[in-house]
Amino acid sequence: MVADDCPDTPEELERRAEASDKREEALDEREAAVRRREWMAERRDLLADERDRIADDREQVADEREWRADEREGVPEERERARLRRLEEQATRGEATVQREQADIDRQTTDTERGPETR
Repeated sequence: MVADDCPDTPEELERRAEASDKREEALDEREAAVRRREWMAERRDLLADERDRIADDREQVADEREWRADEREGVPEERERARLRRLEEQATRGEATVQREQADIDRQTTDTERGPETR
């Protein structure tokens, strides 16, 4: 009982301060790791979007080339199937872009819900 009434010694106060400093440093490191992962995820999304735009541009060039060939030679079934396949791939990439955008929105929502005390 008497021990509870005694004030903490300077050594005990120093030990507690050091423990708090170490915990805070560990939290800072964890937060930095999370931020790096978030940045990498955002960067991957941006690069995937750029790849999709490049693929869309390639398909547009291929469509123009096919259109010119079709004017010269007619529309064979193989070209039509290839065109439909490219359109399907383009739609798939569009869906992937929407999913990445939703993931970004979800990350932002989660960050907002956490509040400023966790940032």
